[in-house]
Amino acid sequence: MNQPCTRCGGEAVKDGANTEYGRVCQTCYQGYFKTKKECFECGKFKRGVCSYSKLSHDHGVCVSCYQSHFRETCPLCHKYRELVTTDTGVMCHKCHEFGEIPCESCHKLMPAGMGKRCDSCYWSQRLEHEAKINTYLLTDGVMRQAYTAFTIWFETELDSKTAVLKHNNYIDFFVRCDELWGKIPNYESLLQEFKPNGLRVYLTALRWLIKTKQVVVDPDVKSQIAEEERIVNLLAKFDGKAPHCISDYHNYLEHKLLNGETSLKSVRLALQPAIDLCTQFRLEGSNTPIQEQIDGYLLIKRGQRNALYGFVMFLNRKCGSSLVCVKPSKDSVLKANRGEIERQMMALSNQPKPLSDKDKLTWLQLGMAYFHQVNIQLKILKTLTIHPCDEEMSKIIFNDKEYWLPIL
Repeated sequence: MNQPCTRCGGEAVKDGANTEYGRVCQTCYQGYFKTKKECFECGKFKRGVCSYSKLSHDHGVCVSCYQSHFRETCPLCHKYRELVTTDTGVMCHKCHEFGEIPCESCHKLMPAGMGKRCDSCYWSQRLEHEAKINTYLLTDGVMRQAYTAFTIWFETELDSKTAVLKHNNYIDFFVRCDELWGKIPNYESLLQEFKPNGLRVYLTALRWLIKTKQVVVDPDVKSQIAEEERIVNLLAKFDGKAPHCISDYHNYLEHKLLNGETSLKSVRLALQPAIDLCTQFRLEGSNTPIQEQIDGYLLIKRGQRNALYGFVMFLNRKCGSSLVCVKPSKDSVLKANRGEIERQMMALSNQPKPLSDKDKLTWLQLGMAYFHQVNIQLKILKTLTIHPCDEEMSKIIFNDKEYWLPIL
């Protein structure tokens, strides 16, 4: 009596093999237990490496490398096989010998190389099978019906192959709905649970809910929850250790919000520069910004001056300080910009040579701003002719003027 295979449980017949784990069938031996050898062509260690008489050498190669010499994708059935040249073109032996045969499922004619079913029926039946398996993750019958209806709609909207490859991306959405509500809730509940960013991950499922009129999108609710999420993300920059001045300022803004004196968006816009200022200078605990730090921040973020003003006035009232939001002078802005350009130029000069075409254009763009105070876009630089004058300098003509720049 034949012994069962240790791995698959099938019969380990005469051509089986003995391993340290017991007797296994030939299929399992070749695929899982045979000693790996180095393939002569790809250099990888694989099982099933052997020599083939069809090849021009006697070295052992893996199955993949062997097949790459003789097999290609059939243009009719799209199977990876050995092809033959016929009067009607190149195709596999099956497509050449049997031509077109009816699909067992839809009975439409298809290339014989496809087998029993056409591609459309194969993917459609696979989607149905996988969707049925996924429904066992759902405990409520309502949610099982909802998920099945979604996969049917998904297939109709796109195609069966795309639905098969992507439908598993949305099963978690239905599982969470099943765990929390046992049904598809209203839009506000979905937003509260998933947040706007979370719903973007399941955008196709949300689009199905909207198109089938199971939920109605409320733009006001969406905007409000989005602002709440942005505020949470801003405060998360401190990892739960926000400076006292930020916590107090947030409480102050929340109190104004409750009294109807401001909006949630205004709260977020007021917090953003205050939090940026504190994170940039790494303020902690009871530390508060000083005038030099405010000036340095506004030098970089000049557009935040009005938004930061409320935070500065709050600090003055709370701490009795006399901080101000002074608009940076033109000279100080130019100096700061020049320093940033210089830093970028030094970073480019330290890169391995030769530079890529994009980096060369970036060097010219930075050089025009640094040496000539001329801001020019990369797409315009691409259209200009660069004239090398010697090993160190080049010339660019822009708006009928000549500009000399060093070569990197």
